[in-house]
Amino acid sequence: MEALLSTYPPAAWAVLLATGVLIGLLAGLLGVGGGIVAVPVLLEVFTLNDIAEPLAVPLAVGTAQASILVASVTAAGAHWRAGTIDPDLVRSWLPALMLGAVIGLALGPLAPTKVLTTLFAVVAAGLALKMAAGDRLIIGQRQPGPPFSHIPPAVAGGLAAAVGVGGGTLSTPILTLFSFSIKRAIGAGALFNLVIAAPATIVFLLMDRHTQGRPFDALGDVSLFCVATLSLPALFVAPMAARWSARAPVALLRRLFAACLALIAVRLLLR
Repeated sequence: MEALLSTYPPAAWAVLLATGVLIGLLAGLLGVGGGIVAVPVLLEVFTLNDIAEPLAVPLAVGTAQASILVASVTAAGAHWRAGTIDPDLVRSWLPALMLGAVIGLALGPLAPTKVLTTLFAVVAAGLALKMAAGDRLIIGQRQPGPPFSHIPPAVAGGLAAAVGVGGGTLSTPILTLFSFSIKRAIGAGALFNLVIAAPATIVFLLMDRHTQGRPFDALGDVSLFCVATLSLPALFVAPMAARWSARAPVALLRRLFAACLALIAVRLLLR
């Protein structure tokens, strides 16, 4: 207990718990993973513990992915019970999304961070404009046929995995470009968060197992205490937020998603 308090003082507990509430809201209400919120908070927590940035960055991303995984389980379950997950849509997107996620996990550490974050910010900004425009800006009434239909999920999965955010962050606005209802897209996004976070968490658990200079509770590049503190409130908040999402007006969901994407783009560009 003494080691825990010296590593994570009460102020850090409070910040992590509050961030967990926000992760649960994003996962349930909008189908967004919450990594874009968790990663900067975790970086601050780890920096206060004098963890060097080269160690803190993968530790923050890995911990965020593990937290997204836990929150997505309850969020996806709630969306399934609410009937907002379209099985046909999930089946059509899942193979390419998973392939893109694997490629993103493999190439993400090799690509320059500035290039990845700038690319993601530009894509997020463009999709924010689309969400704000609503049905006035669409590509078509349905997705293109194979093989072109595999491009959107592969891009969404690859970028999300490389940057360390949930799959729903990009999949939802991309799906609305093809006239999918936002509630169906959010439901699918909640499940896609789970699909990407699961392999990402495994990868980060296996990385840097013997690297020195990390917190005592770290398993690979995942801080177990931070995962527990972030996940506890998210487990309770995500199902409630998913039920709100199923009943919320479509226009409100569009505006909230557009604002979320715009904030993500601005934060990444400033960083």
